[in-house]
Amino acid sequence: MLSDYNNLPDLFVRLGLTPKESNAFFELVCLGACPVSRWAQHANIKRSSMYVLLKRFEAQGLVTSFIHQGVLHIQAVPMTELPAILADKQQLIEKTRELFIKNLPELQKLEKNRGLTPKICFYEGKSRVEGMYEKVTKEKSFKSFFHPGRIKTFMQGYFHKIPLAIRANGGSAKELLIDCKEAEEYRSLYKSNRHEIEILPVTVNFSSDTIITDQKIFLVGYSETGVVATEIWNEELAQTQSVIFDLIWSKI
Repeated sequence: MLSDYNNLPDLFVRLGLTPKESNAFFELVCLGACPVSRWAQHANIKRSSMYVLLKRFEAQGLVTSFIHQGVLHIQAVPMTELPAILADKQQLIEKTRELFIKNLPELQKLEKNRGLTPKICFYEGKSRVEGMYEKVTKEKSFKSFFHPGRIKTFMQGYFHKIPLAIRANGGSAKELLIDCKEAEEYRSLYKSNRHEIEILPVTVNFSSDTIITDQKIFLVGYSETGVVATEIWNEELAQTQSVIFDLIWSKI
């Protein structure tokens, strides 16, 4: 039956199911109410494993069960109920997010008390890289090589948010920009005594952006498929990159 509707089981992955669970649930939808043994046979899953899935599906409100002629039968909820189940999940996620935001200061205090600080962090996807950029906005000073055109395309809000944070926090920065029309715009908007900005010669280009602080290096890469970043927490490496930056800055 799955061969006739290859794309349909993928819908159930969006309910938070694994591909194996999605296929099992799809089989149950197609079978209708049936004993666990028959469901297991059609889903090609051991009967003992099927009871584990059953508990998971029951917890998510995806199935109902009843006794018929002394035999336990399982039935998928009507498909018309799935949008409501998704709405409930979304509401729960939003409430959980609000709770985390509310308790974030206390969680951060606990986090700082850990004995081991990670030296390298990887960020993949726009939302994760946004989290990294939020760290940058809290730095009191930094140096950077960056392409304003790329950041305006992929991370538009931070084209303005980072320089505005420098102003608001009384911080300082030195930035070398890849030559592009957005570079002139950025320099005209934000250059000041505390925020020094210069544009690199048109022949100089970098395939990624680099942000250097006293103890960290942030590397950001962009492609047609998205954005990724790496945070390296190492004072010696940061110092080396800072020296290289200053050498280039002195030539500009």
